[in-house]
Amino acid sequence: MCNLRCVFCQNWDISQRTTGRPMDGRQIAGIMMDLQEQGCHNINFVTPEHVVPQVIEAIVEAVGLGLRLPIVYNTSAYDSLDSLRLLDGLVDIYMPDFKLWNPTSTARYLNAEDYADRAREAVAEMHRQVGDLRFAPDGTARRGLLVRHLVMPGLLDETRAIFRWLAESVSKDTFVNIMGQYHPDNLVGTPAKADERGNTASFDEINRRPTPVELREAYEAAAAAGLWRFDR
Repeated sequence: MCNLRCVFCQNWDISQRTTGRPMDGRQIAGIMMDLQEQGCHNINFVTPEHVVPQVIEAIVEAVGLGLRLPIVYNTSAYDSLDSLRLLDGLVDIYMPDFKLWNPTSTARYLNAEDYADRAREAVAEMHRQVGDLRFAPDGTARRGLLVRHLVMPGLLDETRAIFRWLAESVSKDTFVNIMGQYHPDNLVGTPAKADERGNTASFDEINRRPTPVELREAYEAAAAAGLWRFDR
């Protein structure tokens, strides 16, 4: 699951519903070793903030069994500094989203008014630990920070603010994945749907895909901020 409740989540069926089965650290380590044997490039933990102790247990167990693959921490960036500091030296690649900037937007769309504050702290700590993204000769990522940003319809001011902060406060060499695949999903759409608390709301203002112009302006915003390592 996930510790956010994004109204537009495109993975809501697994992020906001209980699925899967309980496993201990030894069992997870066994899966990690199986993935290495199959030739996978990395081990990717997705939104694991709420299970960091178990992740650490599994990594330590797997390393003892001969794990050599990079560990990827794939997250919404709504992470505590305490958790991230426990992971220092264990994670090779941090891959956080930085979703939105304005507290009004984060409260409305993520159900977390303090999201941007926590994301800034988290991304800065991630960069402190692993630095800018670096690649092996074969082109696979080996270590560093990769920030993802989903371009939202009508919210380019949020995009500009995030890119400025990354360039000014983290590094102009930050690798940014600018994602254009947003589409209405989960609670976004008409008629209004009820959330898990029974509340209903309409999110008509984001009930569309971003336009080609908005996507182009997002790339321009990254360049204007001084970033240069992003998919074009």
